[in-house]
Order: sequence, then structure tokens, then C-alpha cells
Amino acid sequence: MNQKMKYILMVSLLIIGISVLLGGCSNKAKIGYIDISRVAAESPQLKVLNDNFEKEYKPFTEQMEDLSKKQDSMSKEDYTKAVQDLQRKVYGVQQKYNAQRQALIDKILEQISKEKGLSAVTIKSSAGIDPTAPEENAASVDGVVVQGGIDVTDEVIQKLQ
Repeated sequence: MNQKMKYILMVSLLIIGISVLLGGCSNKAKIGYIDISRVAAESPQLKVLNDNFEKEYKPFTEQMEDLSKKQDSMSKEDYTKAVQDLQRKVYGVQQKYNAQRQALIDKILEQISKEKGLSAVTIKSSAGIDPTAPEENAASVDGVVVQGGIDVTDEVIQKLQ
């Protein structure tokens, strides 16, 4: 055998060896999923956050309506600047509440993941339960069918009381 053939053979054996080794190390991941629309609708803590957001957001909608009425009496540059300024403020409020919601849900999901030994938790897609799946609790999660996925929606809602 020439040097090139020996090299190709060694690389092939190395790849086969690594494949066998990694194939034997498979880990059955436990995946959890939540119905985020149900959590948002049924969680008192998220309802309070949403109510607070609405209260803080309402003055901006009123300011935008006032600004819209004054548009004809303002220069185009002043109007554009005022709208952009208002949009930045609205965006800041939205970001603040989105971050609060996300932090709250992440904290709860972390607790539930530890309690149930879950590898990951994802948001259940709007497609819902996959009727073609062989297991009763298989769900379509973000377009992927998760066999044996664990619905943790009720636990999340309970912890957000």
C-alpha cells in the first residue's frame, strides 16, 4: 500500500470508530412543552403584568392620536421627529414588559425542568396535538412532532398563581 491509501484507510477507520462511539452515547432527551397562549390567559401574574403594560401604554396611544390631529399644523420634520420619539418610548415600554414576562416564565420553566428532569422546554405551536402521532401525548412543537413530550402548561400556570 502506498502512503496515500494508508492515510485514507486510517481516516476512514477513525471516522467509523467515532461514529460507533457517539452512536453508543445516545441520550434519551425528555422534552417539555407549554401552551403559551393558555399560560398568558390563565396566569394571574401575567395578567397583572399585561394590565400594567396597558396602563403604561394607553397614554402613548392618546399622544399619538393628539399628534395625528396636530399633523397639519406642524412641519413635516417636526411631526416625523415627534412620531419617532413617541415610537422609541413605546418600544422601550414594550421591551420592558416583554423582558419581565420572559424572565418570569424562564424562571418557572427552569424550576419545572429541574423538578421533572427535562432536557428542554419549548412552546407548543398553534397546530396543537398531532392526530397522526402514535402516542397520545405526542404534540407538534414548533413544527416538529415530539414523541412523548410532556405538557407542563398546568404546572407553569399553577406556579404563576
